[in-house]
Amino acid sequence: MKKFLTLALVLALASIASAQTWFKGTLDEAVAKAKSDHKLVLVDFYSYT
Repeated sequence: MKKFLTLALVLALASIASAQTWFKGTLDEAVAKAKSDHKLVLVDFYSYT
């Protein structure tokens, strides 16, 4: 039981303390910023079917 509570607490804190920030702008702006920061671009999209 103690292990379960510890795991639940760690998972809850990990979901809150996310270090990811989302860029809002055009794809060209994102590519330019990623190129200057030497990073990759993640394109996140969702479609209803």
